Amino acid sequence: MGLLDRITNKKQSGNVKKVMENFIWDNKKHSVSWLYEGKRIERTINNMFFASVNEQKKNVYIEAGKQYSQEQVYILSFEGECIFECDILQDKVCWKYQNKRIKVDCKKIVDAQLYEGKIVLIICTMPNQVDKKLQGFALDGAFLFEVEQPKGYCFYYLSSLENQPSVVCDGGEDNSDGYGRSMWHFSVDIKNGDLRKESLAY
Repeated sequence: MGLLDRITNKKQSGNVKKVMENFIWDNKKHSVSWLYEGKRIERTINNMFFASVNEQKKNVYIEAGKQYSQEQVYILSFEGECIFECDILQDKVCWKYQNKRIKVDCKKIVDAQLYEGKIVLIICTMPNQVDKKLQGFALDGAFLFEVEQPKGYCFYYLSSLENQPSVVCDGGEDNSDGYGRSMWHFSVDIKNGDLRKESLAY
């Protein structure tokens, strides 16, 4: 059992304090639990191997999968509600938006990330397992764009740069700097998916 440091997140709403505390990640039981506003929250997820608290965003991030392979990602609110789920095995991504549960089905999902207030980005591999595409969806589930990898680069993982969506790409030897570093941030235009090379990803 791993006991993380006590997380205290105070939010003033009139004279009411909202506090998240006593977060416990039980690796043997594949469960997480905590206290929020005096109520005990507990969730069990099969094959959970990682859990952490994001105090700033007020959520709990969980990774699960067999043999420590990231097959499912969950984001839970402090109230215990699932606000984002990515299941690579089931080829689905779900999230909550305006009290509605939005779901999109994509083939061969590699990675997905929710950018609150912006879009959801999903990397989907092609049948040959080599080429990848980046797809964008509005928070209401509307399809926005699909773009291919920049020439000479391979999509590696979704990230953010200066609070904007980005994708880290591997450029190999042909696109490395003088020190042999080949991982680069590409910013993503949330309107049309246009990619722009920005800076090295460390």
